[in-house]
Amino acid sequence: MSNYLKSIPNALSILFAFLLIPGISYSQIPENTPQPTGPVDLSSTSDVVIFIVIPVVILIIYLIFRKRLGKVRKEKSERIIKDK
Repeated sequence: MSNYLKSIPNALSILFAFLLIPGISYSQIPENTPQPTGPVDLSSTSDVVIFIVIPVVILIIYLIFRKRLGKVRKEKSERIIKDK
């Protein structure tokens, strides 16, 4: 029972933080600046590059890096088994 009572302040703190997030995020929108108005217009070349090409390139690089990292780990584990 004492563990339950000790966790109540932590749970209340987390609940309070989640209740404050919308207010904090709304207060950080600066005034007198352009605000997002809707979907992205892909007729502009710069928008296509920013919203499609760059994320695809990052995803491809991540997948290649992950595959390479897997090969290195596999080779390392095989070397360790071979040395035993």
